Amino acid sequence: MNAAMNAGSPRRTLVTGASRPLGVELVRQSLIRGDRVYACCRNPARVPILADLRAEFGGLELLPLDPADASSVAEVVPVLESLTESLDLLVIGPAELGPHDTLETAERDEHLQSLTGSGLTEHFRRHAVAPLLLVRTLLPWLVRGDAARVLVVNSWLASLTGKSQGGDYATCASGAALNMLARTLAHDLAGERVVLCLGNPGNYATTPDGPAFKVPIEDAALGMLMQSDRLPLDRTGAFLDWTGAERAW
Repeated sequence: MNAAMNAGSPRRTLVTGASRPLGVELVRQSLIRGDRVYACCRNPARVPILADLRAEFGGLELLPLDPADASSVAEVVPVLESLTESLDLLVIGPAELGPHDTLETAERDEHLQSLTGSGLTEHFRRHAVAPLLLVRTLLPWLVRGDAARVLVVNSWLASLTGKSQGGDYATCASGAALNMLARTLAHDLAGERVVLCLGNPGNYATTPDGPAFKVPIEDAALGMLMQSDRLPLDRTGAFLDWTGAERAW
C-alpha cells in the first residue's frame, strides 16, 4: 500500500460529470461502498441530489469543475490540494453540455444535414480532449494513490466495428477519438502503475420505470466500478462493458 494511504482508509474517488444521471449514480455507488468522494460538475449548487447524498452518506465533497474549461480546472487544483494529497480512483463520467449549449444544438451535430464544423470541433474538444488533459493535471494525485485507477466512461457508439448505420456523427466521432486517446494514455500511465479502464455502461435507464430492455442505471454504474477494480495492469486500456465483456473497437 502507498505510504500516503493509511491501512483501512477509505478509497479516495473523484467523479466528473456529477450533474448527469450516470455521474450521480457513480457518486452514489462509490459512497455506498465506503469511498471518500469528490463529486465534480460545473455548478454543484444546481444539482440538489448531490446535497441529498452528502446529507445521507457524509464523506462527499462537492467541487465546481468543468474539465473543458481551463480556468475551471486551474481553480479547482488548489481546492483539491487542500482536501487530499492523493486519489485512488478517477472516474471520468459523461461530459456535461457546454455552458451555452442546449439539447437542440447537441442534436444538430448528430445529423449530416445540420452538423457544423465548429459544432463537431467543440464536441471533440469537450468529450475527447478535455478528459485527457484532466487526467494529466490530476496525475500527481494518482501517482500518490493506492494502486490508483482511472475509469473513463464511453459509449458503445464509440466502436468503429459496431458502426453499422449513419447518424450520431458527433457522439461516434468523439467517442472513437476518446477511445484512442485513452488507450494511448493507458500505456503512458502503466509506467506509473496506474491502471486505466474504458467502461461502457450499455443502454441504461435514467429512471426506475425505464423500459425493461434497458440496464438499470445502478447496475451499469456499479458494474463499471467493479470492472475497473478488477482490471490487471497487463490489460490496462481495455474497453469493457459493465458486465466485463470486451467491447469491440
